[in-house]
Amino acid sequence: MKRLISIFLTVLLLLCLTANVFATGDTISLTGDSAGAYVVDEANILTESEEAALAQTAEEISRRQQCDVVILTVNNTGSKTVTAYADDYFDYNGYGYGPDRSGIIFLLSMAERDWWMSTRGIAIQAFTDKGIQYLFSKTKSDMSKDRYADGFRNYLKTADTMLSAYHGTLSDKDLEAFQKDFDKFNGVKQKPSVVKTTIVALIIGFVLAFLFSSSLRAQLKSVRMKYNASNYRRPDSMHLETNRDVYLFTNTTSRVIETQQRSGGGGGGSSTHVSSSGATHGGGGGKF
Repeated sequence: MKRLISIFLTVLLLLCLTANVFATGDTISLTGDSAGAYVVDEANILTESEEAALAQTAEEISRRQQCDVVILTVNNTGSKTVTAYADDYFDYNGYGYGPDRSGIIFLLSMAERDWWMSTRGIAIQAFTDKGIQYLFSKTKSDMSKDRYADGFRNYLKTADTMLSAYHGTLSDKDLEAFQKDFDKFNGVKQKPSVVKTTIVALIIGFVLAFLFSSSLRAQLKSVRMKYNASNYRRPDSMHLETNRDVYLFTNTTSRVIETQQRSGGGGGGSSTHVSSSGATHGGGGGKF
């Protein structure tokens, strides 16, 4: 009898666990071949070869950067917002590197042509609010023309560059090019190079000084050098009765020198929210 009860309870426990795994209310199922894949094309907007190539690139970037870079397409998000859907898909399908589960997922919802990028862990700092908009700008033209594979390739390439910039592994040349392009997108005017500005200022100053001195020299052609001032001094015209120095006062002015702290992730900050699993996410999105 006890053995039958034990078997019954075991079966009941397995049924409960199965029901939790297949629940579709507030979570997203962990089952299926797509669970944990770097490219999940549920909307079928990619060919098999495109999906395989993108998945290979995404996996290589994710492992090298220690930060999952994921692509997800769906027909619609049901009762969920694109924000909640992207957050939950990331959280409940085991994505993310390290204890902070670092990663970014790029969601396309085809019904309303919505997009959302959800970030977690170090990706929140690597992809700031401005950074996410910059990242999508590299895919926008292709996405709006239904060239999805090209758009996703640009997404992976730009995400890789931004992660390298965050980790400090970009070369000086590539970092300068990335920062210039990022600033241009955000309407930030480039500061002139200190070295170039100094050289130009010295050249201009030298030319002006040369022209000014030449003009003065031209006006003094009739003047001859005098070795003393006897021709200009009247005899016994100057007598000093008293010679002393008198200290009056000292005036001291002080001011506070402010310093500006640079932020990572391409500039700016990241707004965050808490997902249904209790995890902190950053993100941003819009229409395509």
